Amino acid sequence: MKYISGADFKSVPIFILSLCLISVSSPAQEALEEIRVVGVTPGSSLRQDVDKIPYAVQSAGFADLARSQSQDLGDFMNERLDSININSAQNNPLQPDVRFRGFTASPLLGLPQGIAVYQNGVRINEPLGDAVHWDLLPESAVHRMDLIGGANPIFGLNALGGALALSMKNGFNFSGHYAEGSGGAWGRLNGELEGGGNNGAWGHYLNLSHFREDGWRRLSASEATNFYGSISFRDGVRSAVDLIYQQGRSDLTGNGPLPTGMLGNRTDIFTAPDITRNNLRMINLDASHNLTDSLQLAGNVFWRENVTDTFNGDGADMKRCFFAGGDQSLLDDADEIAGDLDRELGLNLYALCGGTDPAISNLDDLETLIATAALSAGLDPADFELEDLSGDLSGTGTLADQAINNISEREQTSRGLNGQLAWRKDLFGLGNRLILGFSHLSGGSDFGSVVELATLDPATRSTMGRGVGTFIDSAATAIRTAAETYGWFFIDALELNPRLTVTISGRYDTTDIRLRDRSGKRPELNGDHAFARFNPAAGFTFNIATELNLYGSYNESSRVPTPIELSCNEGVFQLAREYANAKGEDPDDIDFECRLPNAFLADPPLYPVVTRNFEFGVRGSYATVDYHAGFFHATNSDDIIFQSTGRATGLFANVDETRRWGFEARLQGTVADKLDWHAAYSYIKATFEDDFFVLSPNHPDADADGRLAVQRGDRLPGVPEHLLKIGGDYRWNDRLSVGLDAIFNSDQFIRGDEGNNLDPIDGFTVTNLRASYAVGERLTLFARVTNLFDADYENFGLLGEAPSGIVPGLADTRPIFLGIGAPRAAWAGFRALF
Repeated sequence: MKYISGADFKSVPIFILSLCLISVSSPAQEALEEIRVVGVTPGSSLRQDVDKIPYAVQSAGFADLARSQSQDLGDFMNERLDSININSAQNNPLQPDVRFRGFTASPLLGLPQGIAVYQNGVRINEPLGDAVHWDLLPESAVHRMDLIGGANPIFGLNALGGALALSMKNGFNFSGHYAEGSGGAWGRLNGELEGGGNNGAWGHYLNLSHFREDGWRRLSASEATNFYGSISFRDGVRSAVDLIYQQGRSDLTGNGPLPTGMLGNRTDIFTAPDITRNNLRMINLDASHNLTDSLQLAGNVFWRENVTDTFNGDGADMKRCFFAGGDQSLLDDADEIAGDLDRELGLNLYALCGGTDPAISNLDDLETLIATAALSAGLDPADFELEDLSGDLSGTGTLADQAINNISEREQTSRGLNGQLAWRKDLFGLGNRLILGFSHLSGGSDFGSVVELATLDPATRSTMGRGVGTFIDSAATAIRTAAETYGWFFIDALELNPRLTVTISGRYDTTDIRLRDRSGKRPELNGDHAFARFNPAAGFTFNIATELNLYGSYNESSRVPTPIELSCNEGVFQLAREYANAKGEDPDDIDFECRLPNAFLADPPLYPVVTRNFEFGVRGSYATVDYHAGFFHATNSDDIIFQSTGRATGLFANVDETRRWGFEARLQGTVADKLDWHAAYSYIKATFEDDFFVLSPNHPDADADGRLAVQRGDRLPGVPEHLLKIGGDYRWNDRLSVGLDAIFNSDQFIRGDEGNNLDPIDGFTVTNLRASYAVGERLTLFARVTNLFDADYENFGLLGEAPSGIVPGLADTRPIFLGIGAPRAAWAGFRALF
């Protein structure tokens, strides 16, 4: 690929030169200390003993990440962390939808997000839709990760189901200089260079990683490059300063789910391409200073910019209509109107548009013929109106009716300031720790999109290079959004006695969102929204015994509707119709859906989502075994769901109430200093708690208005009830280690079947094998096999339009599309210390 070139990363030669010049006198750091403290705020400097944390936390260090040989953070969490499952909506290894306790962190705009993600105190959920681009998070540069369960208000907006806090490597927590490379199946190549060290006062860390592959499905090549670097200063234990720069670029192809009728060839694709290109730059200054032995000031200031270009080729429900004399029209929603004409009037639209009938010389003649037939049948001609797009086109004027190219660019910039003051001082003779904090986040986006007419390559069903240069004017969008959030928070942990700690906390956030039309043609897009809320939390921990800790908490968190949700929801269409009527246009011409991420409409408000969560559990250790068992119960009020009306279309709406509750249990330990093992089970019941109708026009049980009945207790799509993860690593000797992991997911319902009327996707088990061999102190060889037993499985599904219009002759024409799991594959590589 040419998208990522040497010119794109001018810092690479400097990086390589630095690795050659910097002293390697610092000892290599491979061992991982047992994690006993956890961050209690998004910043990385303020931590608390895990036995005083009143909620469930899962942590992993850089040695855990390296030992797993996972491809990225999503892969690692899916394999090792409780209550995590993956939906492969894009079917790209770097674009997973990560679900934790039924809440989502995804790169897709069409999914309501429910997990806040931080990197060294920087919020990396994107401003436009709170999306998370996993391809821009270099796993090899992560020093440790904490997955915090529950609706913790301290982590700000969007921490409905939890928060993921990443602390990155620097010259004081990582030393040594390494090169790593691997390759294998599907033309996949991975390469990394990293180095770090310090002289006691100044430190450095540099990381360069590169990924490329052809993909295991047709036309699915991808590439990603990330650079991460930091310069650090330490004044003993008194002060710490880190200046961080990150740059990332990716060119990812995820050709999405496959119709059930095409599962016989799992390497096939439906339509192509579906390309996402990201270009990230980020600067972060992170600092802390101990004012006294008991008072610490910490904070960070950052700037982050990500430019995302998308190119999505898709089939079109259009008909190019030829008339006698040479005139042409382009009819929208052709299959639907053709079916109505055939069924009700006995007319064949495709034959009438063949241009061979001398009585039909233009569109008016065709409409007159249809109206006459309708009146003769005693029907209303208005029910058979044709939607002609010919007057809504610009560009070359060349017509095509097979496909469209959805082309968009969104430039998203966020900047922020976070500060917190921690005071550890006895209160009335009791141990006490108080944290006061402030945050300011400003996020803006410029979004532009067009829809181009295209043809499909008959051999590949790809539109790449087949756009005809004609664009649908009414589908074009140019909008600017801005969001400003101020937050104030506190945490107070009071040790009532050596065994009992009580924690109270809260956060107050105010958010203002502005949307402005940049085209000058769509004033209905303009809007202003303001939200404010205080979210409280309280909890306790009690040490029943030295290695037995009981915890419990109640907490609340919220999120405001994102700009994409405010501009694409049910109420939007009524307002858009009113604007059309005021301008003398036909309100019926207003589209009923948004083509994500390529369409906005006007902006009636959605309600903010509020999550109320309580959880309790026990954790501790016995001999060489660590254990945890916990219960959680999260209720969302005014939850926002995405109602799918096609493979890439739909709209957002509030639902009165949803619930996610469940149970988590984990055992892990060591046997004879040879075997490290783990076993984890999660039960997650994610349900709608209201009776309502959802839009799902492609569902076989939908009513005449395209609505599907949902009843209280119906399960949320994409969330399996049962998750089981077992595995371990066995050290045969000082050189050879072998590891095995098995992941079981139970069945799940597909998006668009919120009423649970259709059969769910079957559950599955995937087993992964890995091994490493230390040739010497400076060279390690490793290998990994994924899906060891080559299981055929699916972990995502949705309803779309019938595939027969694109792929004729399918025996199974159901409009069900499934995200298929990758087959067995193997890779091998090396890691060298120099």
